[in-house]
Amino acid sequence: MRETAVLLRVSKQTVYRWAASGDLPSIQYGQPRAEGDTRRGGAIRIPKDVVMALLTAEEVA
Repeated sequence: MRETAVLLRVSKQTVYRWAASGDLPSIQYGQPRAEGDTRRGGAIRIPKDVVMALLTAEEVA
């Protein structure tokens, strides 16, 4: 997440929000947590091609 946030020039929280809302395609590993469970678990990965596509679109805009 940190690398994605740095490349996109946003905070890690923004990347987490985008991934959770589906705005940023991501791959989630690990056990799903029950609703209301505040423990962290698993991992979220953002595919490199998704980040590169966003960077390319940003350069054009």
